[in-house]
Amino acid sequence: MRYVDGVVMFLSLWLLASMVLDAVTPPELNFYMIGPIIAPAAIIAGFLYWLRIPSRDFVLASAAIWMVCEMTMEMITPKPLSPLLAVAAVAPLLVAGILLHVEHWRRPGGRLPPADSAGMTDLPGSSKAMPSRRPF
Repeated sequence: MRYVDGVVMFLSLWLLASMVLDAVTPPELNFYMIGPIIAPAAIIAGFLYWLRIPSRDFVLASAAIWMVCEMTMEMITPKPLSPLLAVAAVAPLLVAGILLHVEHWRRPGGRLPPADSAGMTDLPGSSKAMPSRRPF
């Protein structure tokens, strides 16, 4: 039943996105041009949902796919699209990047110092072993 729910959900999202984009874009760019552009994005997002990838990865992949769809719409439209639509295409990636950086800086311990590359190649029993390693 989960598979049918996912298919119906992403089909509905594809149809809704096509109709909303048809309403906000110039009349030269119609539903029949927008639908095939965003259909691969809906299929890829549905497949990633089906694979149950982590939510952070799903959000980043969806935001990147959305930006590719907006760039494709910009290429095929005879009239330039609104700059507001370009902002709407970039905004999900910016928000996701900001949230990832905030999460990174709020971790206990803050930013980790760069690792010493010479110490990483030593064996655990040597005198130059990394202090964070436990002996076997």
